[in-house]
Amino acid sequence: MPHTTPTEFDALGDSWELSMRADQLSDNTIKSYRRALRSLIASLPPGTEPDEVTRDDIRRWIIATRERTSSGTARSWFAGVRHFYRFLIKEQEIDNDPTAGIKTPPPNQPVTPVLAEDEVRALLRTAAGNSFVDRRDAAILYVMIDGGLRLAEVAGLTVADVDVASRTIIVSGKGTNRSGPRRRLISVGIKAARALDRYLRARRRHPCHELPALWLGDRGRARLSIDGVKAMLGRRAAQAGIVGFHAHMTRHTWASAFQDAGGSDGDLMTLGGWRSRTMLDRYGAAAAADRARRANSRLSLGDRL
Repeated sequence: MPHTTPTEFDALGDSWELSMRADQLSDNTIKSYRRALRSLIASLPPGTEPDEVTRDDIRRWIIATRERTSSGTARSWFAGVRHFYRFLIKEQEIDNDPTAGIKTPPPNQPVTPVLAEDEVRALLRTAAGNSFVDRRDAAILYVMIDGGLRLAEVAGLTVADVDVASRTIIVSGKGTNRSGPRRRLISVGIKAARALDRYLRARRRHPCHELPALWLGDRGRARLSIDGVKAMLGRRAAQAGIVGFHAHMTRHTWASAFQDAGGSDGDLMTLGGWRSRTMLDRYGAAAAADRARRANSRLSLGDRL
């Protein structure tokens, strides 16, 4: 094997990134993996070379990462470091992989709260006016509540994606550089369709109405960005008196309500754009206990005696 130099981590890291780009990994994945490698290097004694790292070094780094950040970060960063060492093995730069035999850190199980129906009504009441901003914000809120869209998905909608007459929306979901975004068709309720129709009529009078982006800014400004949608949601939640709100709560609330109404898990996965049950189970966890209590009350053995 070639002898490593004091800058071998840097040199091999650059080669690794080139390989990842050739394999068409996403920019976000590459950035996360490089960040993970930098974190590992910072945890090692100065001058440690890639072929000198041991399993104990990796384990200590995982523990420190989990304690300093979260189990989720430790899990995703370990995947990056393991990818780096598998690259070195494949390229015959080292003989032994220090990540071999180490289990991926278990995921944490966060329970994200959902909005109560009264909170959803309060949120919608904040945008009940007839101004351009009110009509736009009401349409965004209804689309997120009825369709369970992610923040980036709702911000990325175009006018062509919306068919008010059939109450359907084409959503471009998460994807990769290799396969591109995954597109799915969702339906919304009559009230959501009415909110979209009211907004589209107001949108025709906007100075930037010819832009393809669905959501336009106020005061004559162009399209509403992801940050703009996020800020709007935070502002409306504050007006509604909702404490601890974050943008993804609308998606959690939609998923929980769908399950609560008897919707099947398979349909929910299709509508939500999920490929595995992991996220589905997490989204339903917040309201699972409440659903169980209501079911127990409805099916009470004592009441049937």
